[in-house]
Amino acid sequence: MSFYLANKESRTQPLPIPTATVVEQGEIVDFTPATGVIVMGAAGVDFDGPAVGVAANAHAANSGTELKVYTSAEAVFGHKCDNILTATGGSTTTFTVATLVPQTNNLWVGGMLEIVTCAADASLVGKRIPITASTGATGVLTFAAQTAAFAANDTAKLCPGPLAIRTTAWNLDANGVNVDFAQNTTVGEGLILVDADPANMTAYFKIRLHRFGNDGATIA
Repeated sequence: MSFYLANKESRTQPLPIPTATVVEQGEIVDFTPATGVIVMGAAGVDFDGPAVGVAANAHAANSGTELKVYTSAEAVFGHKCDNILTATGGSTTTFTVATLVPQTNNLWVGGMLEIVTCAADASLVGKRIPITASTGATGVLTFAAQTAAFAANDTAKLCPGPLAIRTTAWNLDANGVNVDFAQNTTVGEGLILVDADPANMTAYFKIRLHRFGNDGATIA
């Protein structure tokens, strides 16, 4: 699920874009002088650098040379937690994703797991399960006992809770529209979680390394 503007502290700025560049509405983008808007691509998968904002509308190939972008460094963006994670193990009280980041104990307490597939009990599909404990080093999420055991290759969506506020460890998927909570090979720095609504599977982020912000890491 792409990002959407969640506060009114942003202006919509029309920026030049190469006519062949394809951008989804709600995609995090950057800007290169003398080129224009660019997609994050690999830079988003390892999100350690700056971005200029979030696309306010989509841009299809050969559809014009301008894209409207939310460019305020103070903008807060809502994000539906739709990225699907695959279990590496589990039980009736645990769902394990070994590559979860950051490896901080109890970071996911108060967060929510939404089951997408469960081989042992299809009736659990769609159920939202509050997380009561988490183990950073192993990626084990703990909750109240369920009707069947989770196992490797079961899938779920994950939303952080309030204890994860100020976390900056996450990257984007290859499309620049989903936050990847389970990529522990390269820890991100570009986003910061500012609020969470796990009951509605929604997280709220700011672009921490913003081209128009005051963080030194954005100067490139």
